[in-house]
Amino acid sequence: MYHSENQFSNSSTFSLGKEFHTKRYEKKIFISFLFVTLSVLIFAAFFDQDVTRLVMNRSSLVGDFFQKYGTKGPNIVLFSCFEIIAWTIYCSKRARLERLLLTATFLIFAMHQVLLGVNGYFAYTLARLLNENIKTVADVGLQEWIAAFAFTVVISYFFYRYVEQQEGAERAYLLKAAVFGIALVFIVSVIIGDLKLHWGRYRPFQMDANMSQFTPWYQPNGSNGHFSFPSGHTTSGWLLVYLTFLLPRSYRQAQKYVLILTVILAVTIALSRVRYGAHWLSDVTAASLIVGSMIFITSRVLKAHLIEEALPNS
Repeated sequence: MYHSENQFSNSSTFSLGKEFHTKRYEKKIFISFLFVTLSVLIFAAFFDQDVTRLVMNRSSLVGDFFQKYGTKGPNIVLFSCFEIIAWTIYCSKRARLERLLLTATFLIFAMHQVLLGVNGYFAYTLARLLNENIKTVADVGLQEWIAAFAFTVVISYFFYRYVEQQEGAERAYLLKAAVFGIALVFIVSVIIGDLKLHWGRYRPFQMDANMSQFTPWYQPNGSNGHFSFPSGHTTSGWLLVYLTFLLPRSYRQAQKYVLILTVILAVTIALSRVRYGAHWLSDVTAASLIVGSMIFITSRVLKAHLIEEALPNS
């Protein structure tokens, strides 16, 4: 996370205080996103089964990889947010004891996300927590605790340098973005978890030869122990896009790179879930629509553009 400011900013200045308006390119991107996802949902209402029959492969290496490692989005976002809050407080003008206590508290929260990630926990799965036996942090062994502590200490150094080098306005922005990020993960967790719990949709690999358990995506089945709709892994992938907003607004090139990479990763995870037979096309599309829209709405409230534009030097 730590880079020199000159590496990503350019000679133009950036303003955090000017009146905020959604840019034309942002409107086009969001409208296109809505058009594509809604169109795919309409398509999937008729052809979900056909798509799965055509592409499903339970031996897919990519599908298996993301099955294991595609659930860490919320943990990564929350870890980053807690680290930013911790070091923003540390660099503030609060009383020394207050700064140390608050910084330590948020660093513990950050390490907790590492433990949850090591333990395979995914923040949005409220439905699974209610219906299945999932390991908790209490099940994590001493080695995992030591590894999580060591990882947190090392990464915390880079976050400290990252936050410490920012000017007052940028540091204030990062704090606000971190708080909004925590709220975003919580809200998305509730929405996706509640839908999973009450939609009760069977996964493709749970189908019999005739797919007799299949129900279209728009038909809720109630709480029955099945959680295919919407896709949790896809939710995890799209939440990573919020990392773009945890960059100072002057790091324009970094914003562009992170946005492109995280969108590609989110789409790849979504497609891998269909390929692996873990989800229907409509499952991953609905998750993409919900989380993508929530991130865009959050960025409007945060008053941060997807990629900030440079202002001419005065």
